Amino acid sequence: MNQRIHFIGIGGTGMGPLAKIFLEMGWQVSGSDLKMSETTEYLERLGARISLGHKAEHIDGAAHVVFSSAIPKDNPEYAAALERNLHLYHRSELVAKLLNDGRGVAVGGAHGKSTTTSMIAWVLERAGLDPTVLIGAHFEPFGPGAKHGRGEVVVAEADESDRSFLRYHPEIAVVTCIEPDHLENYNGNFSELVDTYRQFLANVKPGGVQVLGIDDQKVREIAPEFPQAVTYGFSEDAHWHARILSIRPNKTHFALYNNGSEYGDFTLKVPGRLYVSNACAAIVVCDRLGLTSEAIGRHLAEFSGAQRRFQVICETDQGITIVDDYAHHPTEIAATLKAAREGWNKRVIAVFQPHRYSRTKFLLDGFSRAFSDADVVVLTDIFAPPPEQPIPGVSAELIAAKIRDLGKEVYFIPEQADIAGFLAGIVQGGDLVITMGAGPIWKSARDLCRLLA
Repeated sequence: MNQRIHFIGIGGTGMGPLAKIFLEMGWQVSGSDLKMSETTEYLERLGARISLGHKAEHIDGAAHVVFSSAIPKDNPEYAAALERNLHLYHRSELVAKLLNDGRGVAVGGAHGKSTTTSMIAWVLERAGLDPTVLIGAHFEPFGPGAKHGRGEVVVAEADESDRSFLRYHPEIAVVTCIEPDHLENYNGNFSELVDTYRQFLANVKPGGVQVLGIDDQKVREIAPEFPQAVTYGFSEDAHWHARILSIRPNKTHFALYNNGSEYGDFTLKVPGRLYVSNACAAIVVCDRLGLTSEAIGRHLAEFSGAQRRFQVICETDQGITIVDDYAHHPTEIAATLKAAREGWNKRVIAVFQPHRYSRTKFLLDGFSRAFSDADVVVLTDIFAPPPEQPIPGVSAELIAAKIRDLGKEVYFIPEQADIAGFLAGIVQGGDLVITMGAGPIWKSARDLCRLLA
């Protein structure tokens, strides 16, 4: 293949994995982004040509141009591709081509997508099925969350944020949970978002199956609309019912029952109920694809987690554990802190960077209640990726005030650059520090590790 394909915003969580797939398929790949990153450097090592900034000349020589919903229509590379009448694709169109042509497994839901997709991909890979994989997070075995396999199975995250998952027609569709998020793209209407999930589930190929996490109330409500669906969770009426046997630091042991009969015992290196729930979905999918419970259990026990999913960054000589997590929705935050509380007997310091003014506005009350399992809460200013603009009256200080009203010890540090230094001054031996958010808050975890080394 000697044609060149160009990715606008190649370092993005959805674009980087797709670019890696095309490199592994033998295409010439180029791309641009506003800054270099771990992903762009990785792709460069694989042979991609990366340009800094967005300029029309960056697409010179490309026959195909890929964009995402984050790329504005006045982007000079997008405009040039239109003017030159090049093949122009939304990212999801290419993902759909891969998913729909293979034995597609599409994993959707408000949270748990990356971990569940990673678990499925890891087990299938270790079992020799050689899947094609697209994950919205860096996953060490597959670099920036992707690999092009020679097997029939294609495993990918299904992103509800911009409705693009409606292009997917998988054999297996997973929905972990449905919660009010990305409502700025749904006219502020949660019902509209739920209806879009219904459409996604209805797109399953004939003979396929929906795999539904019915611990979530909204998923439970719509599950009867899909008679062939398979349900999972801690709920005793789920087809696949999980029961936690023990939770310890870096180890969770649980049993799984299929229609009342014990299917197997499983062990995870990652802690907490949320990861058990994700593992249940992965087990159901892998069982459906023909793997035995023994094989699934053996490979799940090896799974070490995707980047920024309860990722232990360092542990100091003073017994301080520093963890980084992508949690940026109230339910995710609460689940992450609950896992910390269940798995460790430590004082928990939660460090949160809100992501997007729109999300903060819609979910303000949820954020204020999400930190009940933290002993100390540290907040910094809202991270708003372009093109989002501030919303008057919406701020991280407002979240801090609401959490403080609930009796928590709360600190507001406006500049993220100051967080590591502040934490170094308050952290005590034996503490567990968790940085959370979809923005660059992960840098603070690494900075703190350096200060405490």
